[in-house]
Amino acid sequence: MRGMELNADDLVRRAIIQDLMCHFELVKKTLNIAYLIDFDSYFSKEMEELCDYEREGLLEISDEGIRVTPKGRMLIRNICMVFDKYLRTRTEHARYSKVI
Repeated sequence: MRGMELNADDLVRRAIIQDLMCHFELVKKTLNIAYLIDFDSYFSKEMEELCDYEREGLLEISDEGIRVTPKGRMLIRNICMVFDKYLRTRTEHARYSKVI
């Protein structure tokens, strides 16, 4: 086998990043049904981080989902990085390594 095998977490995160990058929005209910998750619980840490972007007017968070504002479209990669588990792991590891 070549490449990487994706687990369920990888698949839901990929869907979120694709929705945000391509459509500048995501609908929580759609993800809840498709991936059998409770979006707000599953991504509670990520939602806390997104509050900073919301305060800056880069996105709008509602009970229904997340919508990137025209102002936030220029920073869509930064917004999506919040959902990138592997980027988070590398960053945390790099910080630990720098301390030692």
